[in-house]
Amino acid sequence: MYRDIELTPEEEKEIIRKAADLVHKYGMETPAILTLETVKPLVYIGGQMGRFFLMPFLPFFGENVGVGGERFFTVFEQRKNIEELIKLLEKKAEDERLEKERKAEEKPKEESVSTRKGWRRFLPL
Repeated sequence: MYRDIELTPEEEKEIIRKAADLVHKYGMETPAILTLETVKPLVYIGGQMGRFFLMPFLPFFGENVGVGGERFFTVFEQRKNIEELIKLLEKKAEDERLEKERKAEEKPKEESVSTRKGWRRFLPL
């Protein structure tokens, strides 16, 4: 159906970046990396199964969804793109960790005292 879609390397990188941004938005870098590393040897088979089971239903949601699904399967059935996604997720997680450490170092010691209100201020944790 959409099998003749050709993607440029820039389009592939954009799709990978959008996927990484979505995973990062929900803070799911670690589970995503673990899952991607686990299924990396089978990504081609997964892409073909996705095309077989999902692609017949995507056009019901509109032409853009069908084309987008084909582009998604085309990009993520290649191991090099999965590896690129993993590297991008690792970089985003590391950047966030460094940013939190930097903010913690900048924060004055007085503010580190708990600011919990109500009965929660009595809890030791």
